[in-house]
Amino acid sequence: MMFLIKAMETIKFAGIEGEIIESSPHSNYLVVRLSDRITIIGTFSNQFHWEEMPDASSGFESFITYIGVRSIAEAEAVREVILENDGHFHPKEEEPRRSKRVKAFPLELKIRGLTTEFVAEFVAADEI
Repeated sequence: MMFLIKAMETIKFAGIEGEIIESSPHSNYLVVRLSDRITIIGTFSNQFHWEEMPDASSGFESFITYIGVRSIAEAEAVREVILENDGHFHPKEEEPRRSKRVKAFPLELKIRGLTTEFVAEFVAADEI
């Protein structure tokens, strides 16, 4: 019996090698796992009219960040850090939700407006 193993596809985002875990049918966006806790969705065309937050290493014109959390208390602590760093939440997405993008955690926060530099620092801090 022969098995076909698909090689992991990666992309650099803010200098971090991320694993591509999903692509839209027309490749307008990619879902990229940067760490167990942090996943982004980056768009090349920004047809969704997200805030412009370009990243030269990936070619994304903009992105949305998903951060995994284990509890409501942890979500509140992460939320404070996000707000202090100019991140924000869409009014209907302020509360942690059951994880759809960050599979290693039970809950996730969907965050807009973070800089690529902040995301890279957050990934580095989380890996310590």
